[in-house]
Amino acid sequence: MSHDPVALTDPIAMRALAHPLRLALLRQLTEAGPATATQLAERTGVSAPSASYHLKQLAKYGFVEDADPPEKGRDRPWRARGRGMHWSAGAGESTEFVAASRLLRDEFTNHALTSLRSYWRDEDTYDASWQEAAFVLADTAAMTADEVQEVNEELRQLIARFRDRPDGQRPKDARPVRLFGFGVPEQP
Repeated sequence: MSHDPVALTDPIAMRALAHPLRLALLRQLTEAGPATATQLAERTGVSAPSASYHLKQLAKYGFVEDADPPEKGRDRPWRARGRGMHWSAGAGESTEFVAASRLLRDEFTNHALTSLRSYWRDEDTYDASWQEAAFVLADTAAMTADEVQEVNEELRQLIARFRDRPDGQRPKDARPVRLFGFGVPEQP
């Protein structure tokens, strides 16, 4: 898997990705590595045929690929083709592109909020150090569009510093942490 984010420019592919199960499957492959449809079905709580169908849709639009040729009679393992993605909000693009961009943005947001709500539901099962470390951040600052882009890039670089550490350099008590943030202008 490449560590480079996938640039989305095709509104049809963006619409294909904007599906809760497809995002969940892609997240599993990105974070946990290659897996078969059966393994992913168990992790996501869907049937193996459903996982297989949605993996084939992800492959059709270039989000996943065969990890290795499957052994005879075995499930085929899949892997993500890249880590993360980016796309334009669609300013100056076709109405089809803008609609696809917004649909995908909304589904990404729903996916992230589902993770947050899941943590809140199970918060008491985490030890105190994790409960104290978890956060929701909200603040407001007067910024230009270029400055917001600068914050975006700096946050991506900061997260990549932790995300891309080789396994041998990760502390033994490190665990996956779902990060979600946003930066949008408010009306004056």
